[in-house]
Amino acid sequence: MRSLYSHLQSTKSAGEVISQNQKPTFRSSAIFPVLHNQYYSTKILFMGYWLLKRQITQVGLLYTLRTQQGEILSRKYLLIDSPKAYAIEFNEFIEEIKDKTDISDFTGSLEMEIFSVVDLVFPYPAFVLTYYGNNFSTAVHTVGRIYNDLEDLVANEEYKVRESGFDIYGDENFTPFVAFTNGASQNEKPVVVYKIKAASGKEFAGEFTLNPLKPYETIYIKLNKYINLKDILQGGPGTITLGHNFEGFFPRFVVGNFEEKAKSISITHSYYDSSELNDQKSFWDRKDEQFNDSAVMIPVFDINKLYTQIAVYPIFSPSDFSLSFDFYDSKGNITGSVKNYVVVTSTDSKYFIIDFGTIIKENKISEKTVSVNIICNWDNKEKIPTRLKFGLNVGFKNKSVQLPCNICFAPVIGNPNMLKKKGTFKWAPIINIGSSELILTNSSPLKDYNMPANIKLNFYREQDNQTIAKEINLAPHGMVTIKVEEDEGLKKFLNGSTGWLTATADNPFVNGWYFDFTEEGSVAADHFF
Repeated sequence: MRSLYSHLQSTKSAGEVISQNQKPTFRSSAIFPVLHNQYYSTKILFMGYWLLKRQITQVGLLYTLRTQQGEILSRKYLLIDSPKAYAIEFNEFIEEIKDKTDISDFTGSLEMEIFSVVDLVFPYPAFVLTYYGNNFSTAVHTVGRIYNDLEDLVANEEYKVRESGFDIYGDENFTPFVAFTNGASQNEKPVVVYKIKAASGKEFAGEFTLNPLKPYETIYIKLNKYINLKDILQGGPGTITLGHNFEGFFPRFVVGNFEEKAKSISITHSYYDSSELNDQKSFWDRKDEQFNDSAVMIPVFDINKLYTQIAVYPIFSPSDFSLSFDFYDSKGNITGSVKNYVVVTSTDSKYFIIDFGTIIKENKISEKTVSVNIICNWDNKEKIPTRLKFGLNVGFKNKSVQLPCNICFAPVIGNPNMLKKKGTFKWAPIINIGSSELILTNSSPLKDYNMPANIKLNFYREQDNQTIAKEINLAPHGMVTIKVEEDEGLKKFLNGSTGWLTATADNPFVNGWYFDFTEEGSVAADHFF
């Protein structure tokens, strides 16, 4: 793991001093675990954002399909010279590989490598992994990748930490899993050390050994095989922290749960467990009384049909902070406020879930509420962790698919350098398997936030280079939801295929979320890039 300060410098964030010796990035890559059987399949979504964000005229994409054992089945090249929407589906390989492998029950990997003669800055591209079936969709942004070189590996191993920050379940209907593709070297004795924390407060620790991992081998670790989750979690939720001896790849895992009865999946990604990091670089050293220590606005859905929850994971550097909530309507009018709802302490080291429907009912907050600003503050201003993660869980109350989404997200640190930015550029996929929604917010860690946002939207599709343009205005703490099913022009434009949205704002605090809801109750979701 890199420290946040190193990350900000490497990505040339606003106000950071950039080393003259910093190495440019000409290869940006990701590698995804792939599944295909009678119940679900896989596709990777992306757009040619490099042409817009970096003003690069073209980049090359090399994509490689491998078997579960790491053998190459197919390798293809695509020149990207348009910012339009793209989708790489497993189905495009079927005719080519059907005589080489069992396509009726396929497990493997798809590596996506972007090459450029201009600095890409980020070594990980903005791709979206989507698993989908007749009754569900689920999605997560770029996770693991094979390192570019030794310098890349060393930079990303500034700290050796465990992976965590996602939900698991002890219900017999759910099978929690961790999936990844190994690096280029064989691992003779892969070992996983784990700690489990249940919502009930119960804890458990242990370890298990996997079979030797071949180079580029893909594995789905079904945790029930190694751990008695039913006894530990007693049918409820929990979280797990994973230590390991994996080498040669960025160990950000695809994680989630298979839902056995509905034959669906819900995925997210793992995140750093910083609970044992207590050095100076693990805490934020910029103090400004204009700001809350950190804050983030999330949508709140109809409390009669869906639930909106956050999971709080005990994986932050040792410190204590309070959580407060300000609720808003779509125009940015405050509808209610709950101050110091809970104090989260690292010494308690608890995993717990906060349900906003319950808070809204108990505090008689207006039914016009569409969002909540989650505000985090520390009494000890020298102990504000640079890494703090929550899980955003949105799910239906009475549907056949029971699993919610589990978006891994972070509150925005109160960074004065953000005020130096004149605007922002965000982008997000339109999955368009169920009913897709795109949500844009205008909120900030500033205590007295009064900045409106003028936003130019552009919509892209797979079919061609045509676009749809719109303009919206968001009041401070305002929110807008774009529903594909209710926008006849956009629905016709996409014509059943996936698409992308770009949002160019004159305000640095615009953010967003995307969702795809199916009739059966699945929720695919993540935050904007």
